[in-house]
Amino acid sequence: MHNSLRCDHHIKHFGCLNYRLFLKVLGVPIEEAIVFWQKSFDRITDDKFNKDYKYNIRHSFSLEGKCANYATESCQQLLTAGPSEYGCPYRHYSPENLQSALLSTYSSSGLTSTDLPEIIAMVKGGHYHITCTRVFEMTHHKFSIKKGEGAGGGESIMHPNQYASRSMELYKAEQESGEAMVVD
Repeated sequence: MHNSLRCDHHIKHFGCLNYRLFLKVLGVPIEEAIVFWQKSFDRITDDKFNKDYKYNIRHSFSLEGKCANYATESCQQLLTAGPSEYGCPYRHYSPENLQSALLSTYSSSGLTSTDLPEIIAMVKGGHYHITCTRVFEMTHHKFSIKKGEGAGGGESIMHPNQYASRSMELYKAEQESGEAMVVD
């Protein structure tokens, strides 16, 4: 979804909604979220952004409308959704597109082409959350995460925010311990 946003400077409504909620749950302040979306939608005028998008961002952050606290979609919800550019990449991408996306996203985190056969075999078996958990292990090995440990203590990844939050915790702990942090 993020790559679509960067390339097209736009994503469809439900993708945008889920992405806004994802950022909210990660703790991105509303002011930063508005700046992020405004920069992402840089092909529209400020007036159009303020009229058509700013309200929806504030609504997602429970600051407009009925102020409901909406939840982000879990992995299960993303898996059962119809084919979409915003669903689970392990389920909805072709093996070729998945391999390309994984290498372009995670090669700087240690994922190599030799890891891909294991990943694709799990995908073909329909084990999507196990695949995601394994990719987490592969891309976080520098934090002493080993095969079978998952997000920690053997816990499988069951939510996109869980993946992101645990990753952020590991990077923060590394940074606080005085080691250099690699930022993509």
